[in-house]
Amino acid sequence: MVGLNLKLEQYEGPLDLLLSLIQKHKIDIFDIPIAELTDQYLEYIESMEKYDMQISSDFIFMASELMYIKSRMLLPVQPKDEDPRQPLVDALLEYGKAKQAAEFLKTQSDIYYDRFVKDPDVPETPPVYERRHSVELLTEAFINISRRMPAGSEQRVELFEKLRHEKFYTVEEKTAFTLKFLGDRKRHRFGSLFEDCRTVGETVATFLALLSLVGNGRIEIIRGDSGEPEDLDLVLLEETEVSDEQSAD
Repeated sequence: MVGLNLKLEQYEGPLDLLLSLIQKHKIDIFDIPIAELTDQYLEYIESMEKYDMQISSDFIFMASELMYIKSRMLLPVQPKDEDPRQPLVDALLEYGKAKQAAEFLKTQSDIYYDRFVKDPDVPETPPVYERRHSVELLTEAFINISRRMPAGSEQRVELFEKLRHEKFYTVEEKTAFTLKFLGDRKRHRFGSLFEDCRTVGETVATFLALLSLVGNGRIEIIRGDSGEPEDLDLVLLEETEVSDEQSAD
């Protein structure tokens, strides 16, 4: 091993000194040449005495431990014997982890020491989320549409006869119909969408399709200036408008 060439520094303890010696001389911590490391350690202790530096009991105790490990390394090794260096290796590894953590925390402290975090602004009243289309608006419109159906017209038809002749509509079909109906992107009266509905089932399917398109932001419902429940218009929104609304949500 190369001779000791260290400035006399103040180490935090014997493990700090040993770890420094191992790093400076690029020693494999899992295969420490204990004899050479002990000589380097004792040489540093002697240098401290030479310059009248105070030597704590921890450094002296570690010197005795190194001498003990060195003496054990001279004895014949039995198959079941533990490596006498293992406790020292474990202690050095744990100390190395703690030292790295301390250095990291010091760096973070130097960076953020004079920084202060501003508390978030708390509004006086909690924000209220408002949907563009109120439930009451759609409810009023559907009630008005249902009133236009002939009273009792379906009740006069026998059940099985009705099922045999009545055409059933799906929400998907009425969704496609509604998009085609509003495809010109002009304002259409709410009731005009239901003018061709002949049964309650068709009316319900159309209304459910409308609800789905309104919920997806494809259709906008606008109340007229009169404010009456019947005064509602439907408008098919552009794709760009839909994307902007979804990103805003």
